Amino acid sequence: MSLINKSFLFEHFAGRTSPLQKKLIEEWLQSEAAREQFYSWLAEWETTFPLYDPELAAPLERFSAYMRTPREAAPAGDLKPAARRSAFTGYRFAAVIALLLAAFAGWLGRDHLVYAHYHADFGKTNTILLTDGSRVTLNANSVLRVPRWTFGNSNRNVYLEGEAEFSVRHLPDHQLFEVHTMDNALVTVLGTEFTVYTREKHTNVVLNKGKVRLSPPARGQSHTMVPGERATIDTGGKIKVEKLTAAQLEAGLAWKQHRFIFDNTPLSEVAERIREVFGVQVQIADKNLAIRTATGSFPAESAEELLTNMSVMYGFEIVKTKKQLQIIPIP
Repeated sequence: MSLINKSFLFEHFAGRTSPLQKKLIEEWLQSEAAREQFYSWLAEWETTFPLYDPELAAPLERFSAYMRTPREAAPAGDLKPAARRSAFTGYRFAAVIALLLAAFAGWLGRDHLVYAHYHADFGKTNTILLTDGSRVTLNANSVLRVPRWTFGNSNRNVYLEGEAEFSVRHLPDHQLFEVHTMDNALVTVLGTEFTVYTREKHTNVVLNKGKVRLSPPARGQSHTMVPGERATIDTGGKIKVEKLTAAQLEAGLAWKQHRFIFDNTPLSEVAERIREVFGVQVQIADKNLAIRTATGSFPAESAEELLTNMSVMYGFEIVKTKKQLQIIPIP
């Protein structure tokens, strides 16, 4: 049974842990699940004891010096508060940062401290209910970052890498909800339902209902969308707007039911979609097979299942190797 629990960490946040206890925390923080639990309890502690000062450089340096000063180690199981309040109580929040920077200088940085990270793994989806009541459903291979302390207070900014459907709750004070994309575009809403796709090749937004404003990366000419539109930002930063049919709107959300809908889609693009969603490389050496187009709706929860469902209809066989899947024409 781990010695690390909420009471233990609250004592640490208050500056009342020994060097040995700090070492136990460092070892516990090696797993991602432990780190996320750490941040969750840190956010709870900061809400209960609001001592956060954004100017942390000076107190952090002073507390780092304090951390380097040898002290008598208390037994690891002794979690009783010290009888005398620590002289460094004023640097409690800096203590947390000092520990994390010492333990994870190459991995952590400020990002994981400031933002909660929500993931959808390859081949999975993940639905998150934000503290303002808004709902976000992440498609596979996607990450949403949400500020731990400012979201819902001073702003409602979130940061997306991948693809997600948003159902944004309108607040009485009309606070904006803003989605920042990988290419630094900005989607601004009040209350609506929409989907954002933002990966290496481009960013697009599909609006189901309500109203959003899409601003390109260079903050050029923005576009206020109406329901049924898909707006795509090209590599030059210009916005292209298309009106979608009801069937196209439905197809855009098929991933929530683990379905893939293709409409005259070359198999080379199908292979790229498989890489995005499942993290599996699909090699198509035959050029004629690569440009063969697929149309239809295919349920699948893995790359191999999707290709198997398509193989008979589109005339190819699947060859498995250690690192990838290959598809070859049926002779």
